[in-house]
Amino acid sequence: MKALVFNGPRDIRYESFADPELLTHNSVILKVTKCSICGSDLHMYHGETLGGAPYTADTPKFCTGHEFIGEVVEAGKDVRTFKVGDKALAAGGAGCGKCVACLTGGPMKCANVHVFGIGPELQGGQAEYVCVPNADTVMLNTQGELSDEHALLLTDAMTTAYFGVTRADIKPGGNVVVVGLGPIGLIGVELALLLGAARVFALDPVASRRAMAEKLGAVAFDPTNDGVAHVLEATNGRGAESVFEASGASAAIASVLPLTAWGGTASFIGIPQPRDQLSMRLIMMKNITVRGGICQVTQTWPQLMPLLQQGRLKTAGLFSHHFKLSEGAEAFRLFDSRDEGVIKIMVDVD
Repeated sequence: MKALVFNGPRDIRYESFADPELLTHNSVILKVTKCSICGSDLHMYHGETLGGAPYTADTPKFCTGHEFIGEVVEAGKDVRTFKVGDKALAAGGAGCGKCVACLTGGPMKCANVHVFGIGPELQGGQAEYVCVPNADTVMLNTQGELSDEHALLLTDAMTTAYFGVTRADIKPGGNVVVVGLGPIGLIGVELALLLGAARVFALDPVASRRAMAEKLGAVAFDPTNDGVAHVLEATNGRGAESVFEASGASAAIASVLPLTAWGGTASFIGIPQPRDQLSMRLIMMKNITVRGGICQVTQTWPQLMPLLQQGRLKTAGLFSHHFKLSEGAEAFRLFDSRDEGVIKIMVDVD
């Protein structure tokens, strides 16, 4: 098959790769129809870390990508809820499929969890085909219910936004700050308003992203132009009761505690690097509740699906660019550059 393959930092190639085989009897093979690039993919693209060692030219080759949708073309004998021909999406990672965490909808808590497409342990879905282990616990049937855009967002970005926003203790009538206006941050703006925030302040250095946040109802500032000071001025020096960090950039992480009001909550979902630290003094002196973590994707689907089906959550216009799988290297380059108003990229595989 053809796939996007990690060959080293800033070296994603469209090339031949071995066809996937069923890893377990509860696995399926998906023929991928569409996939996308996540902001966390850029850590490996930059040669940084994603929880382990940094990515280098010596890292073994692997298929990239953990955001993908497709059609089941083969199913193991123990798969119960999917059959050949079903259209489905997969959560960003898979556990063992047998432990309490997996069986109760929390595969990312599994001691043997692996994320698709961040290493050779579980090949990714930026490819023509992908094996999805433990299909019954990590996949969602999308037959006739979801647009391709919403299905792709439910693999990670939308679910992570919901996870992060709901852990920020948003109160009706409260002030919220969203730091970082990539796809997750922009969905976070929309969700914060749905949850009753009176004002949502949004920070990002890219003007086109600030403009999108303002269309959603946020008040947007450039963090490189006294953005924090503007938020503090607008809140009479207090800051916001709820701050959602959706970037992972060091400058974004560093801005969160100064933006958080006394007694407020700071929720982090951006993947930090070893150099990133928080001030314990500010946390203690301002009585800040700090939360961070990796989203349990499957546990958010029951909350998000009704919002999508009833049109309450729209997430419109996030897929700003479309590429073919063969153009994957250029897609990564553009997504990394933030040029041309890029927000999120859809890659057509079929």
